[in-house]
Amino acid sequence: MTFAAARLALVSTLVAAALTLSGCAGMGGVEAQPAETPTPKATIAEPPSTPIVEQTVTDELTGTSVTTLAMVTDFHSAANASVSDGLQAVLVKVRFTAGDEYGGAERPTLVSITDRGVNLDYVSLGLTNPETLAPAMTAAGYTPINSVKPGETVTGWVGAWLRDDYTQFDLVYDRGESTVFGGDQSGEKIPPFQQIAPLEPSE
Repeated sequence: MTFAAARLALVSTLVAAALTLSGCAGMGGVEAQPAETPTPKATIAEPPSTPIVEQTVTDELTGTSVTTLAMVTDFHSAANASVSDGLQAVLVKVRFTAGDEYGGAERPTLVSITDRGVNLDYVSLGLTNPETLAPAMTAAGYTPINSVKPGETVTGWVGAWLRDDYTQFDLVYDRGESTVFGGDQSGEKIPPFQQIAPLEPSE
């Protein structure tokens, strides 16, 4: 083969290759894109607390139940400065299920935090999540439980001010006698119910 013929053959080969590549592009070929790496979701850290023995108080008449989950006895915030000296904030994490036997929402004031073994005839119950403490709890990530609808289960915190020389605590469920209003059971008396759950650190 002469030099001219060899040169002509090389040119023809290059042209054919170019036409082939052009044809592929014209047929809608799409260049592969690298897979996007998903952005990890931010994880909200659980505020510090001490796990405690899980105990469930169940009000058989209304169907309401409260389970103890964790406790905080060293909660410090600006709220401490707004109350009298000699008090400490004690917080308890609970799983609260409102019964639907009689309808109507339940409030966290059904449960109270007290000194261990205190005579309940001489203490005020139902002072849960007071206005002097609840905002500080929320700001620190200890979301206070509010009203719970019938049949609904909510996990959150209840808090109270107690004397700072108390070191052991109880959770007291206390529902006074009440009367049903409306519906087929209107006028029915619901007898009171009270139960105490000692708050003990889990091993």
